[in-house]
Amino acid sequence: VSLSIAPGERIAIVGASGAGKTTLARVLAGALPVGGGDVRHDGVGIEHWHPHDLRDAVVMLSQEPHVFAGTVRDDLALFGEADDERMRAVIAQLGADWILRLPEGLDTEIGEAGHPLTPGQAQHLALVRVALSAASVVILDEATAEAGSADSEVLDLASLGAIGHRTGIVIAHRLSQAAAADRILVMKDGRIVQSGSHDDLVQAPGPYAELWAAWTAW
Repeated sequence: VSLSIAPGERIAIVGASGAGKTTLARVLAGALPVGGGDVRHDGVGIEHWHPHDLRDAVVMLSQEPHVFAGTVRDDLALFGEADDERMRAVIAQLGADWILRLPEGLDTEIGEAGHPLTPGQAQHLALVRVALSAASVVILDEATAEAGSADSEVLDLASLGAIGHRTGIVIAHRLSQAAAADRILVMKDGRIVQSGSHDDLVQAPGPYAELWAAWTAW
């Protein structure tokens, strides 16, 4: 795999299960060491970054977000400092107003022994947490994959809002997410086999056009 991502560019990575999408995401986040080659952020090899600085620069959200025990406010503040006004603004921006309608609002206890959240709500909450972080790179690894059809459009929009103007790498479970990206990478057997915009790839014979045809036939 060889790629370069520009600051502020939004990349979607698609491919069949086992193609290597999550492995690539973990390598880019510094969560998985590479056996060879280089991974650089801002021109500096990832191995030279202090772990704390790297966590501040790159935030990754998986398809099974964890709901941390404590209040909603505690959960949202995990990746960075934010006051209630900022939290409320981002909640509104990402269409997550249901958070403020919880029994105690931002003071609602959540987690294993707290107020229960649906899988879609847990993902939505995690996207708000990502949006509140100061990281310059956001990696979403199928972060809306478990959403039901009623939640999918809301969470797709929330994903775009969580990335904002930052560099975004989205492991796309739904091709609607890929279509909104600046560039799409198609992976197969651990390699990138196609790269381009949605409009270019959907018109070219190849795996992406086949995936899109199957997706739109549903």
